[in-house]
Amino acid sequence: MSKPHHWNDWTYGLDLVIKCVVYIPLFYVIFMPWLCLALVKFELVPFMPGFFQAMASTGWLIASAAAFLFVVFVLLRGIFRKRRESSRASS
Repeated sequence: MSKPHHWNDWTYGLDLVIKCVVYIPLFYVIFMPWLCLALVKFELVPFMPGFFQAMASTGWLIASAAAFLFVVFVLLRGIFRKRRESSRASS
């Protein structure tokens, strides 16, 4: 049997698009400076050497760490809120 269709079934696709628009650039900002730093340190820069040196600069590494800490903060805050709500519901 097929599941009945609901009026908001289209939101699943929109949710996926919004997550891709947010998370792909966020992961790029978090991981790319560290990858570029590794490439520069091991002198394995394949092309566009100025790009890799620029991405391995201190500013991008700080931005990467700040973005990572923000993501961790948001995730932990959500976990603590769920735990607090479940403990209130059980009391």
